[in-house]
Amino acid sequence: MDNPNQNINSEYESLKASKFKQQKLPAWRPVPSICVTIAIFLAFGVIFIIIGAIVLHFSNDIFEETIKYNERCNLYQQNCEIDITIKDDLNTTVMFYYQLTNFYQNHRRYVKSKSNSQLLGKYLSSDDIKSDCDPVYLNKHIKVPLRNMYNNETLKEDDPAFPCGLIAKSFFNDTYSIKLKGDNNTIKINQDNIAWPADLSLKYKLPESIEDRKKMWINTTDEHFVVWMRPAGLPDFRKLWGRIDNLKKGTYTILINDNYPTSIFNGSKSVVLSTVNAFGGKNTFLGISYLVVGGICILMAIGFFVGDKIQKNKIS
Repeated sequence: MDNPNQNINSEYESLKASKFKQQKLPAWRPVPSICVTIAIFLAFGVIFIIIGAIVLHFSNDIFEETIKYNERCNLYQQNCEIDITIKDDLNTTVMFYYQLTNFYQNHRRYVKSKSNSQLLGKYLSSDDIKSDCDPVYLNKHIKVPLRNMYNNETLKEDDPAFPCGLIAKSFFNDTYSIKLKGDNNTIKINQDNIAWPADLSLKYKLPESIEDRKKMWINTTDEHFVVWMRPAGLPDFRKLWGRIDNLKKGTYTILINDNYPTSIFNGSKSVVLSTVNAFGGKNTFLGISYLVVGGICILMAIGFFVGDKIQKNKIS
């Protein structure tokens, strides 16, 4: 009878002797010459500089105005006004954002504090949502008197919070309107289609039962709520609040219903008016980054060229 160990050893020896083991298989190992290397760095440098110049050109054409208002408005007064001057006609859609600083929406505990089943319209008991939404799973944990979204009745403190979780509790609830200074007629801010369509259709639904809707303290399909529920990746961020079609030059008054405290996280809040183009909003950092990388590539090409000349002179 054949020895099994002998067969294994023979297979191992044949594998050691194979071309694959000894790396004798044909392989493509390009070794670029100094001229090819210089040409590659020059090509990439020129391409990056061209792209950077284009991005900066389009970015500089964008109108953007940011006004910080948390220090101007008195939280206990709730209503305040700030003025903004537009020097040129904006014959395009103007994005209306709110901006927060020093607010860490990307904190692990904050991000996971929500119930996906609840947001899909399923009413759950406090025991069902406690593990997902802790520490905010009862109405009393939101720490403000809550009324339902259906008929404005006061909700019981010990009932399950619907919706629950830290993200929902910290929902940004300042509201805005805008009018031409000296004119009493407000300009429409279109607040439709500000959330991602996939979020609206797949992640947020109202309960089918009217009785369950009476237990909700906010409409989870409201687009402002849906926008807020998508956490930002950085502590300084802006979120879309609405759009304005065409603004003529002049001074405008933004009326703010100031409800959202920022002192508890040592942050600030601002309103941002901005136009957009094919590259998005104003972003000089992206254009400058392309220019810097392109400049480095060209410097590398020059360095290789000079080094090659010095080497050839030494040999000669």
